Amino acid sequence: MKKINLILILIFLSISSFGQELKVSASSFSIQPIKGMIAGHSRVNVLVEEVYGDLKSTIFLFEDNGKRFLLVTSPLGVDGGLRQPVVEMAGKILNLTDEQIVTSSSHNHTIPYIIVNQTPLDNASDAQKLSQKVGKDFMEKLEKSLLSLEKNLVLADVEWGKAEENRISYNRRGVYPNGKTYFMREEDRQLVGEGYVGVIDPDVSVVVFKDSKTKKPISALTMFACHPVVAYNPEKQFSFGQFPQIMSEKVSEYFEKIPVGFVQGTSGDINAKFMLTGTIEQAKQAGELLGETAIIAAKNLIPSKRKGMEFKSEVARIPYADLPSLPELKASLNEIDDFIKRGKAGDENTLSCVGMNFPKALTPPYRATLIMGVRDWYVWAIKQHEDNKLYELPRNLPIRIFIARFGDVGFSVFPYEVFVKTGLKVKKETNLPIVLAGGYSNAGYGYIPDESATDDREYMSGYFRYRKTSPPYTGKAGDAAADLAIKNLNHFAQ
Repeated sequence: MKKINLILILIFLSISSFGQELKVSASSFSIQPIKGMIAGHSRVNVLVEEVYGDLKSTIFLFEDNGKRFLLVTSPLGVDGGLRQPVVEMAGKILNLTDEQIVTSSSHNHTIPYIIVNQTPLDNASDAQKLSQKVGKDFMEKLEKSLLSLEKNLVLADVEWGKAEENRISYNRRGVYPNGKTYFMREEDRQLVGEGYVGVIDPDVSVVVFKDSKTKKPISALTMFACHPVVAYNPEKQFSFGQFPQIMSEKVSEYFEKIPVGFVQGTSGDINAKFMLTGTIEQAKQAGELLGETAIIAAKNLIPSKRKGMEFKSEVARIPYADLPSLPELKASLNEIDDFIKRGKAGDENTLSCVGMNFPKALTPPYRATLIMGVRDWYVWAIKQHEDNKLYELPRNLPIRIFIARFGDVGFSVFPYEVFVKTGLKVKKETNLPIVLAGGYSNAGYGYIPDESATDDREYMSGYFRYRKTSPPYTGKAGDAAADLAIKNLNHFAQ
């Protein structure tokens, strides 16, 4: 009888421990951008004019009873063109599928463009050669970090902390007296008043993974919802890690130099102050402020009650609306062509067009370039009417989202620029004490608005036009993805 009881106890312990043996390893590496290489985040051919420090990436391997996923965090475009080479390398080294690899960008706007394909370029410019050189360095260091992960896996406990930061960010979807929305850049923010903040997510989240035996921190994740655009100007670019890197470095130092990664929150309509007109000193100050707040969170960690790790990848469907009427589309195209003509000619009175507004800090030719980016959409939409193909248009956009839980921490990332209300919805309706809800992961579908913003046409809400052949969003829009994330997170929370 005692032998049977012992067997039953062992079986119970085996079953209860399944999904409760989280192992974690992490590795950080940096690249050094070079003055004169190709700049990122610009619609014109500009080069990096100044370089302020390195750019750090951090990767994590999570495992629980043989099930594992990789998280790659970086200031570079790992949610776009860099994802495929990263996935190919990581898949081979760690034997992972695409759905087990999460590539998450901080969406830093002051970064260089790197070329990872090492095939010699025909008639390459000096800038291209530099971008290829730095791209090679990135891939070599990524490979070295990937090779270190498996052997450094350790059983880990999860602790988390939050603190509030409302000094550096604001909601950039302004509203005119007539109810129309506009993109509130720095000069617009100054007109509204220094005290303006709007709807933001003020949470600075710090998640720390500690060795289960020694209780020493081994790695950490940070999150904050805000576009890293302090002092960014697409016509005059520099390279700098911005506040995500400064904050993460401060958390790393606090925990004796552990690897720390940053995941961008739901910041589609959240800006940092001093975009376009700021200075590098202001960019550094934003990092110092955010770092101070992160340390407050790090000093007040709460141990998770739940154990282990779970994750899932699922497809959400974002509903599409009908196209505007043919007369409306033709009138808009005429407005666009007139705007482009005047902008190229240097007309300063080019401040608004088809629902989009532009700051004086950008030159008229650059404003024209921004509008040229949506012109193709109107040509396409008119053609759908004229060719009688409206009935062939898709009714929704399928996107794959990633959902996980480690300890008490919910984790949900989306492949687009998520409006803050969508992220707040996920956090509010999930039965976990903390949720890291973010965007800019695995793919780049641009901005997808929340349910309240589908009829607006400022830059963010009307971004579907930059996708060239996508109908407008309707219904729940991005909140449809939030509903799917909430459903899975609440299942994990049980």
